[in-house]
Amino acid sequence: MSDIRIIEIRKSVNVNPANLRLPFVFIQDQFGYSVNSILRPIRGMTSVHLGTYPDTFPNTIQEYYWLNEGHPGSDLWMALGTLSNGLYFLYTAQCSDTEKTFLDGGHMNLWVSVRFADIINYAMDNLTYKTYIEETTPFRE
Repeated sequence: MSDIRIIEIRKSVNVNPANLRLPFVFIQDQFGYSVNSILRPIRGMTSVHLGTYPDTFPNTIQEYYWLNEGHPGSDLWMALGTLSNGLYFLYTAQCSDTEKTFLDGGHMNLWVSVRFADIINYAMDNLTYKTYIEETTPFRE
């Protein structure tokens, strides 16, 4: 990685989890998007077990730090936060612009790590990172 990234937690002022309702409905085996099928490896991270439906992602999201509302056929859905087991996650989804949305084609990714810096450095591409930085502010407890 050539660029230095901010690895402290940043948050959006307005986070509305309802904006992820559409892609989250399709995270089930019967639709071809099981949690295991969308899970992507992060360098140096051993495999993780995220539970089984319904006690798995996205039902185990504890807190959202940032999310981006997507739209079929154009914008990605993106979400960053923590799970109830303490892992950090980054989720992205995109689908075709049809009435059946994800049933007619789409793609989902889920990265998880025990280290927030891994999500920032290894799961986020440059455009996602840039959008995240632009739409968030440093988090102060």
